[in-house]
Amino acid sequence: MSETVKSRRKREDMPVRKEAEDFRQARGMDTQAMVPVLAAIASILSMLCFRWVSVPDLRYTPYSHTGWLWKLEETAEGIAWNYGTPDSMTAAADQTAVLLRIGMAVSVILGILFIILAFRLKVRAVWFGRFYYLWNVFLTAAAFAWITDTNMALNILEGRENTFLTLTLSSHVQLTAAAYLQVLLAILLVPFLRKLLDTRKEYAAEFYQTRTRTADRGIGKRTILAFVLILTAIPAVILFGIFFLNDRSDYFISICVIILSMLPFFLVFENRRPQAREIVVIAVMAGLAVAGRAAFFMLPQFKPTAAIVIITGISLGGEAGFLTGALAGFVSNFFYGQGPWTPWQMFSFGIIGFLAGLLFRRKRGKWKYFRVWTCLYGGLAALMIYGFLMDTSTVFMGMGAVHETAFLAAYLSGLPMNIIHGTASAVFLAILGEPMMLKLDRIKKKYGILEP
Repeated sequence: MSETVKSRRKREDMPVRKEAEDFRQARGMDTQAMVPVLAAIASILSMLCFRWVSVPDLRYTPYSHTGWLWKLEETAEGIAWNYGTPDSMTAAADQTAVLLRIGMAVSVILGILFIILAFRLKVRAVWFGRFYYLWNVFLTAAAFAWITDTNMALNILEGRENTFLTLTLSSHVQLTAAAYLQVLLAILLVPFLRKLLDTRKEYAAEFYQTRTRTADRGIGKRTILAFVLILTAIPAVILFGIFFLNDRSDYFISICVIILSMLPFFLVFENRRPQAREIVVIAVMAGLAVAGRAAFFMLPQFKPTAAIVIITGISLGGEAGFLTGALAGFVSNFFYGQGPWTPWQMFSFGIIGFLAGLLFRRKRGKWKYFRVWTCLYGGLAALMIYGFLMDTSTVFMGMGAVHETAFLAAYLSGLPMNIIHGTASAVFLAILGEPMMLKLDRIKKKYGILEP
């Protein structure tokens, strides 16, 4: 009897399994599969509509509007006109420009073909898509080799030594963010392209795991991975913007920081489908942080932003705290002004929220004088973490030479404002900490959001 029941259930499950295994069952494109397609469109537009090469010395010359990938001969002509380069160097630059234009044409054709194949073949277009994104990386590397060779030649003509600074931060010719976008897209998409284009799981409920509450087993691999990513990738992106983009692509670096901030947060949903209300809670907390910073605009550094970020990290986890801090720093600067300081503020607020979630995870009710400890952390974090990082950014952004005296001057001049910021964070945590944490706990319990 039992064998009969098993065989019947097996027959009933066959259509579901077959549907899950069918590559063509997902008609059109869903949100997941649209990510690499939209990335391909962005890649094509960056080649056709945005400049890849920037020459700051040509800003107020007849060649100020040169730098597009498909007409780099004009850029080479402007360099020859401004610096008096020999004809042989100009001819070599023209030849390289022609090769880059051919490479761009190939890239556009590959991008269009990938978009078509992604719509029709889905997961079977993975290898073609990987080739397309890696080709764009090769094209970016070729453009970078061209400008490096050009900078070395110009340094020799001017009698300058070829060093890391003269070839990056103080270089004559530089790649813009539109070129480096190709590398960023390849890093983010190539390893995960198969999962993005495989839409079978989107239509098979059997692949989704239900959410279950688990016992606290300490800091897991996910948190460690997020910590490593935050401490390595994001600072690397910020320093990359300083040396290779010369602080001229604030929005590009800020968007990169937001994307990298989202990765640790979405690791929370690695075994289940995320819900809209979970994302909404993060958006609300980021909005409160922005509103709090704007509401106290008349009081320098006396802001509740750091306190709200810390509350988010304690209540919703370190990953959510970092994302809230990064978004708060980015969005609030639409009111205060965007600039090269924005990525530094995003990282500073974010790391405060992440460390709060790491230090105080599930300690409420277990630690004596919990409110005192949170206020102490908020004050010290604003003073020693946010203040230290922002004062460090001051040296890189506006003091010229980077040496010990510059760092010391920045730290001492910023100390009074950092003390005010630390005091404000402690005060707002004392006032808002417990009520907001109780509200967030109630939301978590009622809707079962952001739980392991």
